Amino acid sequence: MIKGEGSSVITLHIEELHGELHPAIRLYQDGHYDEAVRKASQRFINRIRERSGRLDLDGTTVIENSFSSQTPLLEFNDRETLKERDEHNGFRHLGVGLALGLRNVLSHEDDYGLTATTALEWMAFISAMHRRLDEARQVTAEQPGNNGAND
Repeated sequence: MIKGEGSSVITLHIEELHGELHPAIRLYQDGHYDEAVRKASQRFINRIRERSGRLDLDGTTVIENSFSSQTPLLEFNDRETLKERDEHNGFRHLGVGLALGLRNVLSHEDDYGLTATTALEWMAFISAMHRRLDEARQVTAEQPGNNGAND
């Protein structure tokens, strides 16, 4: 429960997390906190693979490739202003951190020891990342030899 301004109270129920987390939510509800967060992390990375079309890549490589600052496959904006570039690059770095600090660690650790609270907090973060990914658009690559000029 989070106290809002004034006397309002904001609550987040696990069922309100992004729909992509539903398999992870079932694991969480069964008390498998480490596996729930690992599964949620993996699903996020897999969605980037699917959205970018780079099914041949995984982990940090697919995130870096998909949200490259120079030739991205997915973007949130035109990256023309500093704010837009910061937003784009920040999301890429958050995704890389999710892959390294959560997915990889939980994949190689038998019992990391997440509690119900910490697992829920990580799942809320991953849910927010999924919601942001929902807003990403696929970048249309220019056709070879097409410089945008009319013949």
